[in-house]
Amino acid sequence: MFRAMLLCFIFFSSSSFAELAWQFKTDGMVTGQPILHQNLLYLASGETLSVLDKKGQLQWQYQIKAKTYSSVTISNGIIYLLADNGLHAIDMNGQQQWLFASQDSRLEIEGETWGWGQGKFVDPWAWYRSSPVVIQEKIVFGNANGTFAISTLNGKQLWHANTGVTHTKPAYHQGIFIIGSWDNNLYGINEHDGAIAWTFTSRTPQGIMADWTGWEGFNLDPIVHNGVVYVGNRGSYFYAINAQTGIENWSSQYAGTWIGSPAWLSQGNVYFGTSDGFSLVGLNAKTGSQTLLYRNDFYNFAQPKANDSTVYFATLSGKLYGVNKETWQSELLFSTPSSIKNSANMVRENGGLKRKYGVEGIYTSATERKDIDYMHDKLNSILSVTLDKQTIYLGSANGFIYAINL
Repeated sequence: MFRAMLLCFIFFSSSSFAELAWQFKTDGMVTGQPILHQNLLYLASGETLSVLDKKGQLQWQYQIKAKTYSSVTISNGIIYLLADNGLHAIDMNGQQQWLFASQDSRLEIEGETWGWGQGKFVDPWAWYRSSPVVIQEKIVFGNANGTFAISTLNGKQLWHANTGVTHTKPAYHQGIFIIGSWDNNLYGINEHDGAIAWTFTSRTPQGIMADWTGWEGFNLDPIVHNGVVYVGNRGSYFYAINAQTGIENWSSQYAGTWIGSPAWLSQGNVYFGTSDGFSLVGLNAKTGSQTLLYRNDFYNFAQPKANDSTVYFATLSGKLYGVNKETWQSELLFSTPSSIKNSANMVRENGGLKRKYGVEGIYTSATERKDIDYMHDKLNSILSVTLDKQTIYLGSANGFIYAINL
């Protein structure tokens, strides 16, 4: 009887995992989503753009000569990739066509309200960057120096908007580019001349932690549907905003947590993850009423994806879940090998990371960076998700691409 029960447990436990088809090791964090184009997978990490076929076989690589944290954009036979040394235009054979030089860098924050003392420190949680968007013969992106529009024809600057440190991918609607900035503003920018058409400033939580600068920043890529911008930020709010006017339609607050991931729209609902809220949230796109709430036990930063029945989301603990839209029932589909090995010792019982360095009252910028590096390394955090029919591609903190057959 015990043997039969054990076999049953093994069967049902293993069936909860999807199949790992292949994996590929890159040379850096895969923060930008892998992009599929004509049956090839384009992924940027470290200082390299790698192109794989759907079996995970390397086709060619392009050396960027600077760090990149972005996804590629492919338009009219040209690959556009943003890196710390500028915007690269690359043909489909991996040859550079032009480079628009512009220096990007990580976000720096004032350390006093974080408990780190006076001075500026690199934000250890801000590892995502802008990816470029192409509209007709114009390519737009953000970086540490603001928002830029570049000609796709020759790589020359068309305009620049002073939006501060801007690390989000622009969205576009009827002549307006919408982009979020670390200055806590969402900007609507005129596509023709870069004039700022409207500015939306996020609210921040009040009360005992009201002065914490960690609540500030539109750090998540906005998306647009039917003239409405959907975007969350660090200030604990998720917004629906008119794309033409910048006027709020509705908002929803999640106390004590950043909105962790960019949103994904599916069948009239908008889905996103929270950070310290350890949750996948679904809202009606028109009204903001809740349609799904699934709580896991870790931080959710990667943009979720969805098909007709299921929302797929991944956590910094190295796990991929599928949640049924109707029943809210979840299934653990995949865990990184590092997560399988280490999560029991690294994830707190009530959720979140068991810190190794920032303990016993020792909390500094250095210990925070060490704890995040420790999390990335020991759990191989999943940072990006791409869904292609019955295959999900995961990008991880340790530089792996995993192809998962559902």
